[in-house]
Amino acid sequence: MKYKIVLIVAIIAILAGGLVFYMPFKEKKEGEIKVLNVSAAAREFNAENALTFSREICKLGPRYGGNNAELKAADLMEKKLEENGIEAYKEKVDIGGGKYTYNVIGVINGTNPNKYIIIGSHIDSPGFCEGATDDAAALGIQAEIARILSSKNFKPEKTILIIGFGGEELWFKGSEDFVKKHPEIVRNCEAMIDLNCVGAGENIFLTQYSYQPRPVEGDPKLINFTMECAQELGHPATAGETTYPSDTYPFYHNNIKKVPVCQVMSQPFEVPPWSSENTADKLDKEDIKKIGETITLVLLKLAG
Repeated sequence: MKYKIVLIVAIIAILAGGLVFYMPFKEKKEGEIKVLNVSAAAREFNAENALTFSREICKLGPRYGGNNAELKAADLMEKKLEENGIEAYKEKVDIGGGKYTYNVIGVINGTNPNKYIIIGSHIDSPGFCEGATDDAAALGIQAEIARILSSKNFKPEKTILIIGFGGEELWFKGSEDFVKKHPEIVRNCEAMIDLNCVGAGENIFLTQYSYQPRPVEGDPKLINFTMECAQELGHPATAGETTYPSDTYPFYHNNIKKVPVCQVMSQPFEVPPWSSENTADKLDKEDIKKIGETITLVLLKLAG
């Protein structure tokens, strides 16, 4: 009898283990699918996928001032987000002088229509280089994050917006346009995380304070939360000051709401972002991986 009980317990353990193996991330609860092991889901970030798309963007050359390369990059970003399983669309941005660019917006709808989390980057580059880290790598990271969240059938409470802003190099034209056009989103945005100058650096760098054109203070709670996610995954992360706030600026300085912001960078830089040397061959797959995994985990946890 004793041996039969042991055998039955062993069989139950094997069956339970098999169930966990085949369904590591999901459970059904009242008709919804929810992510269980968010750390494991974040580790599914495929840096090679992100790197491949980043290189595709770099091949377009300098993306600046609404030129053909910038417009083509917006087309590629919209298409890639859709290929990776989420709704995406472009919004035209007037940048003056008869020229225009686009913001590309990917949407993962939440169950609460009045709460938003934004993960941003910028589509353009300095006018003299292909901008591998500024900001093609960020576009690749965003596209891969979209694939993971889509493949997990993630049903968040808060709507996640994955946005590639145009005209960042022209003092944040795209993000400024977005804030003006979408005051309700801004009013209900609980976090704006911006990827800028990532993909070739020593540490995940979280911006506590930036200077120009006016100071922007990174949200302490958001910075600490992101730091904790990096540590959970075993990735090095630091926090400090930098010069430019990138597209966090219009979300911080506006007449609607001072949104909690965090600019994420890779520092110290392995290649100067504002340099003709900032080419696709300088991108570091391991850096892309640690940024991608960390931000995926942050989104999974923040969006709920």
